[in-house]
Amino acid sequence: MSVSAITNSTASTTATSSTNTLDKNTFLKLLTTQLQNQDPLNPMDSTAFTAQLAQFSSLEQLTNVNTNLTSLITSQNTLLHGMSVNLIGKTVTTNDGTSGTVTGITFDGDTTSVVLDSNKTVLLTDITKISS
Repeated sequence: MSVSAITNSTASTTATSSTNTLDKNTFLKLLTTQLQNQDPLNPMDSTAFTAQLAQFSSLEQLTNVNTNLTSLITSQNTLLHGMSVNLIGKTVTTNDGTSGTVTGITFDGDTTSVVLDSNKTVLLTDITKISS
């Protein structure tokens, strides 16, 4: 009974972090603590252990997918920045009907905007027509 109380106390303390997220290192620490504090006469059910290992594997794969998606978004934004430079000197029309010649490009984090000859700044996503 006291082993269970220690395990629960450790689990609640470890899982509550400053960001309130459970990353793969925290998950692995919880699993290790659980294995260290289990009753040797009544070990953890192998089905439950296998399920926890599968959860850890899923967590690790999701972390890898998130890392790859972040890298893909960064690459896509870099490509978009490079391609938007080709708009300089072109006449564009926006979804609100504004039209003008692109005189410059601005980058603010993940947002790309074009500057028209009227000094109006327009989001690149609002452009509906490009002509020379």
